[in-house]
Amino acid sequence: MNEDVVIEHHLHSLGTEEASQHIAHVYCHEGECELHYNDRLIPFTAGDCMIVINNKLLDGIKPSADFQCTAIYVRTSFLKVCSPGNNYFVRGIMTLFANPVMKLLPDEQEICQADFLNVEHRLHRVSHYFYQDALAVALQGLFLDFHDFHARIHGFADVPVQAASLLARFFSMLEGGACRTHREVAYFASELCVVPKHLSDTCYKLSGFSALYWIKRFALQEIKHLLRDKSLTIAQIADIMDFSSKAHFNRYVRQNLGITPTEYRK
Repeated sequence: MNEDVVIEHHLHSLGTEEASQHIAHVYCHEGECELHYNDRLIPFTAGDCMIVINNKLLDGIKPSADFQCTAIYVRTSFLKVCSPGNNYFVRGIMTLFANPVMKLLPDEQEICQADFLNVEHRLHRVSHYFYQDALAVALQGLFLDFHDFHARIHGFADVPVQAASLLARFFSMLEGGACRTHREVAYFASELCVVPKHLSDTCYKLSGFSALYWIKRFALQEIKHLLRDKSLTIAQIADIMDFSSKAHFNRYVRQNLGITPTEYRK
C-alpha cells in the first residue's frame, strides 16, 4: 500500500489524526456537503473542488444523503517532491486557509475529473518500472490545474521568491505549533530574521490578512483542538498554551470565541 498517496471515495478520514500528515485534494461528483471550517459554514457542492491543508481548521462535515466525492490525500513530504517549480502555491495556501473550496466552470470540472482519474490510474499501476516518477508527474498535473483554477478565481499574481520563502517558513512555524507558546508577531519575525512590519506587510499583501490574524487563527484552532480532548483539564490546556494562569486563558478564550472554555466543551 502506498502511504504517500491515499485515495478514498468518502470524507471519513478528513479532519482525523490519521490524515494530519497529508493534504487533501477533493472533487465533489454529486450532492453537497457542509463544512464547518475556520469558524465558518462553507458549502461544498457538485462540481466543486477543494484543498484542505490543515486538518485542525476543520470542525465538522455534514454530507447530504447523495453526496459522492473522490479524495486524494498526499503526504506533505511527498508533495514537496512533486510540487510544480513555481512560487504560486504560497499565494494559494494563504487563500485556501481562509476558504478551501473552489467553484469550477464546466470545462474545469472535466479537467479536474480527468486529473483525478489519471492519478488513481497511476497509483494502482504499481508494475510500472518508473512508478514513483509516473505518479509524481500525474500529481504535478493535478496541482498545476488547481493553480490554474485558483488563478482564474482569485487573479494571478507573481510571487517573489523572497516573499514565498518567508511566508512558507512562517506557515511552517504556525503549523508546527509555535503559536502554542508564542503569540506575538515580534517573536515570529525575530525567528524569521525580519522586522515585524515586513512580516505583517508581506502577509497582508499576499493574503489580505495580517501576520497577527494568522497567529491568532492558528492559536485558536489549537485551543479548540485541545478543548475537544476531554482527558485534559482546562488548567492543563492553559499550561500547554503557556498562559500565565487559568484565569488569563479563560479571558483569552472568551474574548476571541465569545464563550468560556467550559461553555465550549458543552
